[in-house]
Amino acid sequence: MEGIRDRARAVLAVRDFRLLLATRLLSQFADGIFQAFLIDRLVFLSAEKGTTVSVAKAFALLVIPFSVIGPLSGVVIDRWSRRAILVVTALIRAVAALALLGAAGSHANGALYFFALVIVSLNRFFLATAGAVMPALVPDKHLLTGNSLSAAFGTVISFAGLIVGTQIADGVGPRGLLVFTVVCWPVAALLGSRIVNPLRPERRGAGLTKEIRRVTVELGRGARRLLATPPALGAILSVSFDQLLIGLITVLSVVVFKHEFRQGVASYGRIVGAGGAGVLIGSATVGWFEGRLDKPRIMSLAFALAGVACVVGSVRIFGPSILLISFTLGLTYPWRKVPADTLVQHSIPDRFRGRVFALYDMAFAMPRVIAAALAIPLIPRLSSRLIVALVGLAYLAWTPVPPWWVRRPRWVDLRFYAGARADEVPRSMVIAGDEEPIEVVASSFEEAADGTVPVRTRRLRLRTSDGSILDVAEDQRRGRWRVQSEIGPGEVQRAP
Repeated sequence: MEGIRDRARAVLAVRDFRLLLATRLLSQFADGIFQAFLIDRLVFLSAEKGTTVSVAKAFALLVIPFSVIGPLSGVVIDRWSRRAILVVTALIRAVAALALLGAAGSHANGALYFFALVIVSLNRFFLATAGAVMPALVPDKHLLTGNSLSAAFGTVISFAGLIVGTQIADGVGPRGLLVFTVVCWPVAALLGSRIVNPLRPERRGAGLTKEIRRVTVELGRGARRLLATPPALGAILSVSFDQLLIGLITVLSVVVFKHEFRQGVASYGRIVGAGGAGVLIGSATVGWFEGRLDKPRIMSLAFALAGVACVVGSVRIFGPSILLISFTLGLTYPWRKVPADTLVQHSIPDRFRGRVFALYDMAFAMPRVIAAALAIPLIPRLSSRLIVALVGLAYLAWTPVPPWWVRRPRWVDLRFYAGARADEVPRSMVIAGDEEPIEVVASSFEEAADGTVPVRTRRLRLRTSDGSILDVAEDQRRGRWRVQSEIGPGEVQRAP
């Protein structure tokens, strides 16, 4: 622990890092307040008849910019001054919030949605820039500590802003929430402008349009690699399915608290607070499972517990049962998400990891919007108890999926030199259309009986260009090679 404190002190001793951290925390607290404004204005004060429609619009405003802008934000960040982005995005958000003061009346209109979309989109640029500038401000040996401090404190303070905003909204009103953001964002811009390092990027030679096209093509390559990697694909789909079900419960909870319990936006804050408390406990306890269960089974356990909580909670829908379900879903969320992240990291090579995680971000965010859209026809037609029970059954039905998906076979194609015999040394490996050179570390043959016919199977141990080790076996009927095990470069270095 002493070493951790020393590293934290060393990072906080860097003046520019302190300014960046202060800028980020103040900005993210205002972001949480603004989220409370959107929920209050679009859901609890909405003049529209359907609450589920209002929730769907709020989710779309909060989620879609992160999904669409996220993968392309790096193209802009790599061309403009990062310090200028930190300052300008905060100032434009303040101007947009000021404009929203005139659009925060009793009826939602196009101006409200436009300015809200501007604010949320610029927030995506701000956070991506804050992460990109970290290596320029913090020494390499303290980079992990700096990232941890920034990400952890930023998440907590944004969550705190949302909770505070929902609890004071009834007292100050939506305009009062906006006034707070109008004050916070210019102060954040002022702090960002005081960073001494100009944070100028190394400009690329390619034009912006060409670079955007390149990013789109690279995302396509990442998608092909993901589809060819069952452990990563299964982990991401599991998290997406989890977010879909959590989204349904969230929308239903808002509708129940508003229409059945006649409560305001503060009730949404309590729902989020219960879930947040569960997430904190789940994050602190997920490491306990390490060494006791493999990662797919940790995910299965989390799905099972979430399903049981929903089924039991569906017996009677009232305030405490909703908060208990929210807490349980929050508690088990890290038990699903952390193993899933690790499976993706271990099964995807480093050169594809950035693209796959960009797709992961989209797959994580969009199910919330889809859930809100599904809730529009479901909630008026089905009882709250039935919807919660169905969500619980869906969780239980998914319980065996993560282990099954991870065990699905992975296939590669090996390329041999022209004219070579079948037992010759391969020169490269092809996965999802991408060819890379390989080195054969070991080769062996195994005799096995297929019915009454003996079958000779060739096995190879291969080293890839990034240092990973793959054990593959030939499937003569398919004419392909099945991956039996893979050791990442970091694990290879740690091996005795």
